[in-house]
Amino acid sequence: MKTEINLPAFRMRSLFTAAFFCLALSAFPESLVSPEWGYALELPEGYALTGSSGSTRYNFSHQLYPVDLQMALYPLNQFTTSLEALSYVTGQFGSTGSTIAFEWRLRSAAIGKLEFTSKAGWIVAVELDGKKGWLVMACFADNARSVELEGLIVSTLDSVFTDEGSYLESGPMTSFAWPKEKNTTAFYQNGKQKIEVPINSIDAEAGQSIVDREYQLLTAYLDTPFVYEAWKRYYRFIYRDAWSRLVKPAFILKNSLPSDPAQLAAELLAWTQSFTYERNFEGSDFINLSDAFAQKKGDCDSRALLLVLLLNQMGVDAVLLVSPEYSHSVAAVDCPGAGARFTVDEKKYLIADTTATVGMGKIAEDMADATKWFAVTFYAFPH
Repeated sequence: MKTEINLPAFRMRSLFTAAFFCLALSAFPESLVSPEWGYALELPEGYALTGSSGSTRYNFSHQLYPVDLQMALYPLNQFTTSLEALSYVTGQFGSTGSTIAFEWRLRSAAIGKLEFTSKAGWIVAVELDGKKGWLVMACFADNARSVELEGLIVSTLDSVFTDEGSYLESGPMTSFAWPKEKNTTAFYQNGKQKIEVPINSIDAEAGQSIVDREYQLLTAYLDTPFVYEAWKRYYRFIYRDAWSRLVKPAFILKNSLPSDPAQLAAELLAWTQSFTYERNFEGSDFINLSDAFAQKKGDCDSRALLLVLLLNQMGVDAVLLVSPEYSHSVAAVDCPGAGARFTVDEKKYLIADTTATVGMGKIAEDMADATKWFAVTFYAFPH
């Protein structure tokens, strides 16, 4: 067994039937949950279940690209560590790729490069919460297209959740590839106060890798029936990765900002409106949230998602609104106040436009048609 992974290369690449699958739909329509084993998946759009055996073996194939996902579950007493479980599966594949152990969610995990016959990809094994067992996920494509499709493969393996907290932390592939480094300092400054907060030195680079990977995946769904759900997943995965990177700054800020939800939202809105408007028309055109926070810059969706994330971390329900027709994104907040509101699951959210210097509830008249917007909800406040 080899103990090295080609980490630089990894960093650079950036129809289910519930009864048959034995999984239940979660709060998010795209997610699948196993009550028996205690894990959940939010796979990239387009996967179809092609075979299963009880509740321990599942095979999926992607409907747009030649990528396969195989999953196996094992009782805890069958293996001592995730690396043993992973090595057992790679042995069945006859894979010659490297494998290595690490820790994810304070439990045993392992990662490996799959290389067998004419296939290549990645494999990950994780220990399930509550000592329920081991989950091994192998995702691969033909050798000739494995590099091209690596973003889809890695995103697929990052789609797993093993406990409630994992909805608010990077997936196992990302956590392995981007371990924490030293803390640096950033500042929240709103004209009245300047608050120092810690940000890890790796956060911006790691966050941008998720943005770029998921954006590349999103563009693959343009002009397909999957585009809107893929768009929602794009923002949810950026949010998921950014949560743990900004949770300490949010905690520190919460102690110095208004506790009233309406006042808090108004203050954070004014702060994001003071950002430098910046776009990068090459690639994702989205600034990762750590950089958006620390450098006070970004376009509409970077700022709006940052506002939603911080409010959620401070206990306020907020959602992201996106309009393809208007090429714009805004936040919307569950708080008192007069003005324009957007209804999501019978709850009316007050509009917060981060790129126009206007108060809560204000939106340009030529963007006020609610039918031209769709909402993105997030893990902290499931719908």
